[in-house]
Parts: sequence; structure tokens; C-alpha cells
Amino acid sequence: MSAAQGNLATATAQQLAAALEAYEAEVEHIISPHPDPETYQRVRHRLDEMRRYSAALPSLSVAWVELLITHFELTQDLWRSQQGQLEWDEVLKAREQHAHSLARLCEHCRKLLLRSGA
Repeated sequence: MSAAQGNLATATAQQLAAALEAYEAEVEHIISPHPDPETYQRVRHRLDEMRRYSAALPSLSVAWVELLITHFELTQDLWRSQQGQLEWDEVLKAREQHAHSLARLCEHCRKLLLRSGA
């Protein structure tokens, strides 16, 4: 990898790390029996942003896909709970799984930054 490519990867990893931090805070706002639709929209835009960064960092692809899956499961469980089809404790279990996958992606991103010396 050239120095320019390394610098680009480092910058992308830094942007992803910042977006992950913001995403974590935003997701906490949708964990509610009656979340605000605007909050869902912000989370959706943040996912799009993170997708672009993750696409440029192939070493994070497995952790990224895991986050997407648990995000989908969490939002699906929230919706089902709002419809009275699922108990709230199931939403909280999905939230915990999602938090674990988010932590794994953050850790992979940190390791990438450490390897780059950032």
C-alpha cells in the first residue's frame, strides 16, 4: 500500500470511528416504545454515511455486515413491539446483541487506526 493509500485508509477509519460514535448515541434515542420518526431518519442517514466508509475499508467488512444485521433485527423488533407483537424484553435482547456488534466494529476500527499509527 502506498503512503497516499495508507493516509486515505487512516482518514477513512477516523471518519468511521466518529460516525460510529454518533450512531451509537442516535440509536439510543430510537430505543423507545414510541420513537420519533425523525430520529429513525437520522439513524438511516448515519448508516448510509458509515456504509461509504466501511466500503473503503475491506478489512472491516465482516464486522460491518454483522452490525447491519443486528441493526435490522433491532429495528424489526422495535416495530413488532410497537405493534404489540413482541414483548419489550425481546427488544432489549436485540439491543444488547446490537451493542455487542457495534463494539466489535469499533474495536476493529481502533485496531486499524493503531496499525496505521494514528
